Amino acid sequence: MMDLASLLEIEGVLAALRFLDDGTLLDAVGEIDELHSALAAELCHANGRIMHQGSDVLTNLSGVPGWPPRGWVMIGNELSVCTIANVVCFVNNRAASFNETLHRLSELESQ
Repeated sequence: MMDLASLLEIEGVLAALRFLDDGTLLDAVGEIDELHSALAAELCHANGRIMHQGSDVLTNLSGVPGWPPRGWVMIGNELSVCTIANVVCFVNNRAASFNETLHRLSELESQ
């Protein structure tokens, strides 16, 4: 069984965290302090809620069900945030494999 710290084994992953359904930080590992972890959990929770609202609109406009987002990625110039459900990774763009990161996030989320 994988734990949150196992995400740090992926090249380029700098930090990871897990939050509850209300955005409260549950656990954090890696190069992120407690204050920034809590703020990141709130940010990721809020962005996830926005994604769900957008998926509802897309379903209504398209008439095609099945758009609930499992996660999202925000890509910056050097760093990116990858999220599936309530598990988040912060990655260095130049070093990380996004495919591997998202695959491992998906495995961890399903446990």
